[in-house]
Amino acid sequence: MPDYLFDFLDELKFLRNGRKTAIITDIDGTISEIAPTPAEAHVDDEMRDVLRDLASRYRVLAFISGRPVREALRMVGVPGAVYVGNHGLEYIINDNYQRFSEVEEYIPLIKKCALELRDKIDEENVIFEDKGICYSIHYRQCTDPELSRERILKNLQEIPESKGLKVDHGRMLVELKPPLHYNKGFIVRKILEDSDVSSAVYLGDDITDADAFREIRKLESEKDMKNVPILVLSKEIPPEVKNSARFFVYGVSEVLRFFRWLLK
Repeated sequence: MPDYLFDFLDELKFLRNGRKTAIITDIDGTISEIAPTPAEAHVDDEMRDVLRDLASRYRVLAFISGRPVREALRMVGVPGAVYVGNHGLEYIINDNYQRFSEVEEYIPLIKKCALELRDKIDEENVIFEDKGICYSIHYRQCTDPELSRERILKNLQEIPESKGLKVDHGRMLVELKPPLHYNKGFIVRKILEDSDVSSAVYLGDDITDADAFREIRKLESEKDMKNVPILVLSKEIPPEVKNSARFFVYGVSEVLRFFRWLLK
């Protein structure tokens, strides 16, 4: 289990050097509260104001989300930041959109599998979300979420084409992805290697954030950096994700409190 962040702030004062530090954060469940549906989630004005202050003071401010990258940009709305969508498969840097070309061949297959799965799943509260590159199937609103998850996975196994895809898991969702090595850890490494920083913070709350936690810990020894992986704790987090972080906070309100501390 990681340590509670606010018990160790005296050891982390080096993070206040904005010229040498990168702040990288997930969005849903980290800087915005988890909502019943993806469309209902939002970053509130108080958080956005603090994020704008961070953008003006820190060399790198980046947002990495499972959402499509343009949706992440719309949701956060802080100019001058780096935005990454679909868990690292697409990004906007300096207002330029890019995505890894290898994803193109898998997009039709992902959509085909998702549509077949939707025909098989007869549950009103299962939400299918087309994210352009990936496809998420949300079961948060189901009466028995665990049973719904099992049904989704069972029906997926009956679709032969799904064997050629990556089937990932998140907080109350199953996700169809291209079977590529790109993930949040890969894109975090790219951002940090392209930046002249000596320290970094990564904040996240979900299974896919563990890749980023592990990567910034690797970079500590490889690049002689001082990096701080912070988990936003919830009852939905599996043990392996907890073990990949160094510190934890309780919820979005404590993320805001930490950001304010950085700005002091």
